[in-house]
Amino acid sequence: MNSSSSLLRAERLTLAVLLCGVAALALSDFVSPFYWLLSVVAALFRLWRGPEFKLSEMQASLVGWFGFVWVILELFLGRELVVAFTDFLLILAFAIVVEAATPRNHLHRMLVGVFLVLAGAVLTDSVLYVLPLFAMMWSLWRAASCLYGLNWQGGDLALLPLRQEMRWMLLMMAVTGLLFVILPRFEFHSLLKAAQPRMETSGFSDLVQLGDFARTLDARIAMRVEPVDLTADGVADFQKWAMGRYWRGSVLSRFTGNGWQKVVSKEQFHLGRGEDFVAGGGESIRVAMYREASDHAYIQLPQGLIRIHDLPQPVRFDSAMAVQFAKAPSRRLRLLMDVASSRELAVMPEPQGWERSQSNIPDAVRSWVAQFSKEGSGQGEALSRVAAELRSWDYDLNAPIDAARPVESFLNLKRGHCELYATMLALAARTLGIPSRVVNGYLGGDWNEVGEFLQVRHLNAHSWVEVWLNGRWQRMDATPAARSGLLEISFPTLEQLWESVKLGWYRYVLEFQNSDRVNFIRALWQSLRVYGEWLLSGVLATGILLIFWRYGKRLRLLNKRKQVGSLWPELDHWLTRRGVVRPPHVPLRSAAVPEGVNHDLWRRFVRQWEAQVYGKEAVWKKSDLKRHLRALLKSY
Repeated sequence: MNSSSSLLRAERLTLAVLLCGVAALALSDFVSPFYWLLSVVAALFRLWRGPEFKLSEMQASLVGWFGFVWVILELFLGRELVVAFTDFLLILAFAIVVEAATPRNHLHRMLVGVFLVLAGAVLTDSVLYVLPLFAMMWSLWRAASCLYGLNWQGGDLALLPLRQEMRWMLLMMAVTGLLFVILPRFEFHSLLKAAQPRMETSGFSDLVQLGDFARTLDARIAMRVEPVDLTADGVADFQKWAMGRYWRGSVLSRFTGNGWQKVVSKEQFHLGRGEDFVAGGGESIRVAMYREASDHAYIQLPQGLIRIHDLPQPVRFDSAMAVQFAKAPSRRLRLLMDVASSRELAVMPEPQGWERSQSNIPDAVRSWVAQFSKEGSGQGEALSRVAAELRSWDYDLNAPIDAARPVESFLNLKRGHCELYATMLALAARTLGIPSRVVNGYLGGDWNEVGEFLQVRHLNAHSWVEVWLNGRWQRMDATPAARSGLLEISFPTLEQLWESVKLGWYRYVLEFQNSDRVNFIRALWQSLRVYGEWLLSGVLATGILLIFWRYGKRLRLLNKRKQVGSLWPELDHWLTRRGVVRPPHVPLRSAAVPEGVNHDLWRRFVRQWEAQVYGKEAVWKKSDLKRHLRALLKSY
């Protein structure tokens, strides 16, 4: 095969390497589709039209320099350095896709493809990243094999069959896994900062208008929670703990007439990175919460929270136990929490003045609450009757609430969403002289049967009320029970399987830290101590069986050579009688056609001879050889 035909065959392989890198980076939310689509369209057009669709080396260099200047301009316009660098790589990828096919061009494609895959490892957290990664490993291996001997006389090396290359792919995967475990981790997310796309939410801000929160059926995952103890008992205890639990987010205390506002307390507390947030004590179970990157900084605190271990970022909190990161995290975070089975609120300070304020409460609400107050009954009993009345109304996400007078509109319609029920209950409590505040967070979640963890979605967002009764803060929820059952998934089993795969990717790949490596090595050492004898016995048994198998194979080969060796003199004697003298080192296919034998039948005889000598066919006996030779003479 000559060099030009080798380049043509390498064309598809090096384009595959480059497209694997582009695909890895396309999975990131950072990259504009324009940049990676440019390279993909150019590559497809190149495959369609062939090498005739090309730019000269000088023209491709000009495209690369244009990309460099463009990226410098992006930096001046405020583009993040890491993202601007990936834009440059994608423009460079376009340039080398359309460059004329030369050995150097193919090398450029492979190098840029590798850089794009490495950039994708930083900029994407999708589990789909493994697809272009493994495709890259395979394509890179075959492209390198194809290009290895391009400049040698006689062309390039032939590609090995896929079945033979699989053993090398398995070896590469094993080495990759080993390097993943032993190499140290580096913190790079600080480079991304505000460039990280965050999930948009509503209701988790310091000022919330009625109607902004928990009105849309958004099935996206807000957080995943799993037990650290993955034994059957540990999972069962966790499931019992998790279902129907409240997750506390923002606390809003001032009613504005159209919504709620957070009041910043003078008493603010701060904790640094690596410190523990402690809310209580007692017996607990440990859970891991994977919080998705979102546009708010609140940490959702579950009922019964005791401690958050090793905070990944600095936090601040106040006396109302609303805990926030100093800045909204730019990536998914894993939080280890100790939680108790109790569903009671933690002990919190007495109410502030703004939690008693009755300003902006509509007169219609005061009149409506008055009917629940009876002589001789306490404030708590009256508030319980208000809550019972509210639970008898209808839950409706699409209730036509008047934005100018939302509370009065809800009072007339007697149907609405959770935020309106919480508002009405909080205002009723204040009308009765009971301090109150509204809490926005999440309620419940759905259990993933495949992965055995809790999935909390945005449609689980919920509002409830905390009231000061009997000398402590107590939770009250007046939203009708009809709120449950809102989740509709077309293929729930497949969805649970996919979410389990993603959680495994987050847990064992993205969140694999130096401490996890130590724990992995410790667990491996403990397993070796426990099962070491069995493992050693299995290795020895396997080695012995392998030795016997190789020895038996060698004996079969020697026996076959001995049998074939007895046939060669008989065949050479027959060839000599028909005018053909074959030297011992010359294979039969190189010998001349004997006299009196048909050419085509001789070639078929040679193939049959080689199949039984070198292949897996049974070795002929002398009688078999004589029969074949007689058939050659009779057929002529």
